[in-house]
Amino acid sequence: MKKSNLIYWFVAVCLIVVTGFTAIHVHNADQKNAVKMAKEAKASSLVAKKEKKINKEIKSRMRNPISWTKSSLTGDYPDVNLKKYKNTKKHKNRLWVEVSTKKQRVYIKSGTYTLYTMYASVAKNYDKGQDQYQKTPNGVFIIDKKRGSSYFDATRGYGALYWTAFAGKGLYRFESVPVNEDGNVIEKLAQQLGKKVTKKNNVNAYGSIRLSIADAKWFEENIPAGTRVVIHTNNSDDDFNDFDN
Repeated sequence: MKKSNLIYWFVAVCLIVVTGFTAIHVHNADQKNAVKMAKEAKASSLVAKKEKKINKEIKSRMRNPISWTKSSLTGDYPDVNLKKYKNTKKHKNRLWVEVSTKKQRVYIKSGTYTLYTMYASVAKNYDKGQDQYQKTPNGVFIIDKKRGSSYFDATRGYGALYWTAFAGKGLYRFESVPVNEDGNVIEKLAQQLGKKVTKKNNVNAYGSIRLSIADAKWFEENIPAGTRVVIHTNNSDDDFNDFDN
């Protein structure tokens, strides 16, 4: 056999061997990827089932009719002081607060799971003539250290109990339904809690988020500074769900 033929045969054999190894490697990679995808699908399914179960349980506890003095849910508040709910880098455990202006709800969350749901009054800012500081901001914010048991603003004619700042150097707050100078609830404004907001029934809260007195008190006493707050106008928080930032 000529030398050139031997070289051709050698190259051909090498190509066959390389092709075989490549096929085996690709097959093994496909198997590993399939196993990985199956595990992720199973995990995702388990998370979805757990979320559905939790949401169903929370829905069954929602207080109806709404009370502006009592907690939004019957039963106990979650213990968010547990170490696993601290603002760790593990997004599945991170404590955060979601606010939906469309649903008029505040959700206390850990990762993707809802720990507690609160009725809220959040302005939708229908008035075009509103100054910027009067509008409820949308986006991602951080709970401030500033908080207190009460305040009264004579220029607005109302105050609130148990406030917790989240933006604007204390200007924007989670707080109770409005109270008058004597600390008594202004019922006409309190009745907006958890209700659909319209142009005729807007919430003039100067950017703050109103809660029941019991919820505002628990919030002020338990939600730590540094907790992330996500405020949005639609039904999804996908745009803000990057917990590792």
